[in-house]
Amino acid sequence: MPAIRHRHVEVDGLKVFVREAGDASKPVIVLLPGFPSSTRAYVRLIDRLASDWHVVAIDYPGFGSSDPLPGVPTFDRLAEVTGQVIDLLGIGDYAVYMFDFGAPVGFRIALEHDRRVQAVITQNGNAYVEGFGPDAEALNAWWSEKAKYQDAVDWVVSLEGTRHQWLVGAKDPENIDPEQALADQAVIDLPGRADYMKSLLWDYQTNPGRYPSWQAWLRERQPHVLAVWGRNDTFFVAAGAEAYRRDVPSAEVVLLDTGHFALEEAADEIADHVNKVLAKTFA
Repeated sequence: MPAIRHRHVEVDGLKVFVREAGDASKPVIVLLPGFPSSTRAYVRLIDRLASDWHVVAIDYPGFGSSDPLPGVPTFDRLAEVTGQVIDLLGIGDYAVYMFDFGAPVGFRIALEHDRRVQAVITQNGNAYVEGFGPDAEALNAWWSEKAKYQDAVDWVVSLEGTRHQWLVGAKDPENIDPEQALADQAVIDLPGRADYMKSLLWDYQTNPGRYPSWQAWLRERQPHVLAVWGRNDTFFVAAGAEAYRRDVPSAEVVLLDTGHFALEEAADEIADHVNKVLAKTFA
């Protein structure tokens, strides 16, 4: 397995953590993680891709080993800082892998970087209203009546809620490393970080209003698209994967018998599909 390099890139006084592997002269794939995790969740995928591609995985501010944003965080700021990291690393054209929060961060960046984004790999990364599943309903209720549903969102940032994120839809819970949830919770339990995460969950309501602009970009650009999905996910359901074909008819849709954190059970299958779309993209 290729070595994974670990370092920080400074942006606006923030230290942003980056995992990087592979030959820097090869085409680049940027990995954007989900909630409440970090790029640690990508280690198995990095191992499977780095022999053929230059792989760059970025922890958003406040996630994993990156410093949090000052003040109230928003998806706009997450995307702004993450896009600056991509620029500071000297990355030109690239493919982007979006998981969960990676979709709203990644599509914001894609609209700025535009033609530099050569391919979109979305793994349970939503850009269509039909992609919302039953586990997203609690957030929707909270956005409508914040005080009434606050307990449900407090639970989301608890250890039980974090474990649920990792386990939901898994074919076999024993395939999910329990230390993943513990590592995520260690970050959430840092001073002020639970409120930071809840601020982002509150700001998530800005994303559906952006969907038409992301979809318009997909229709205009027609990048290579791979929607590879844990079909048992109850946060972002399979209809959200199928919907990408509406704007990119050539999109490849792969539904796997696993859940939200699909790489835990299907790293080989996902890496195989990613390798194929990258080979087409950078031929």
